[in-house]
Amino acid sequence: MEELNTQKFVTDMMHYASGAESPNQILGHIVQYIGENLASDRAYIFEDNNDGTFNNTYEWCREGVSAEISNLQNVPFEGLIDVWYAEYSKSHNIIIYDIEEYRSISEAVYQALKPQGITRLVTGPIEIDGKYIGFYGVDNPPAEIMENISELIDTMEFVLVMMIKLRNYSRRLEEIALIDELTKCRNRAALNWAFDGKYDKDQSLGVIMCDLNGLKKKNDLYGHEAGDKYLMDAGDVLKNVFQKENVYRVGGDEFAVVLSAWDEEQICEGIRKIMEDAKARAVSFSVGYAFLEKAAGSFDDLFREADKRMYEDKRKYYESDIFSRNSET
Repeated sequence: MEELNTQKFVTDMMHYASGAESPNQILGHIVQYIGENLASDRAYIFEDNNDGTFNNTYEWCREGVSAEISNLQNVPFEGLIDVWYAEYSKSHNIIIYDIEEYRSISEAVYQALKPQGITRLVTGPIEIDGKYIGFYGVDNPPAEIMENISELIDTMEFVLVMMIKLRNYSRRLEEIALIDELTKCRNRAALNWAFDGKYDKDQSLGVIMCDLNGLKKKNDLYGHEAGDKYLMDAGDVLKNVFQKENVYRVGGDEFAVVLSAWDEEQICEGIRKIMEDAKARAVSFSVGYAFLEKAAGSFDDLFREADKRMYEDKRKYYESDIFSRNSET
């Protein structure tokens, strides 16, 4: 390959990526451009999960090269990535000309790279506000341009940092728009994808409607701070069982759980678990659910059916509550 012109490479890379619709897509386009134009087998970005592990968040693979992104989630920092971070602090990038020779530097890194078919690589850190937040690299580029790639590291890092910052800012704006501030569940607007039918019609679809019993009474007797705590506890119970991405606060005291590709037995077990957990936290739900084996029907109809069953459960709750109070007098 001919010697790389850094300025032209970066200019062409940004032009190539400019057709993407979001910072997230731009990052994917940049990784693809880097991989293709550096004639590598793979190009990738890893990012810090802030829990002692890293995820491979973007990956491009040359045709015929196996993807590794699904195998490279929650990669431990200690014993692997810390080795590279120590080297980054000295030289800001790492060039491995021969993976067999690198074995003497780190057996653990060698054992991680060798099964992926990596014989050589170039990698550099991604640094934001003086802190490494990840790294990127290319696998098996032509040996004759590896020094050139090393020279590109600083410039490409600047572009990647800019795009990651924009992506994170975009995600934050989305979070503000789609997350309920009090409970940290998703809000009604975040459920538009389901009402718009943007789900796999060949998969099952379940909706669980949960109405929080006694919120008004809690507010009247103990104040709105206690009522807010009651709502937050309810949201936590649902998120702990069904994962936060599936839980929506759709009204003042009403929550919806939307589950794709869950079977009915799993949903019923989940309902049993939330009722058990709710009782332990002094939270009371009225619950109704509806289920489709294949989600070819209308989500609106499924939502209304679950809502109807929830209100039937709520009617029984209040009848039981009235009976219980009358029995005490």
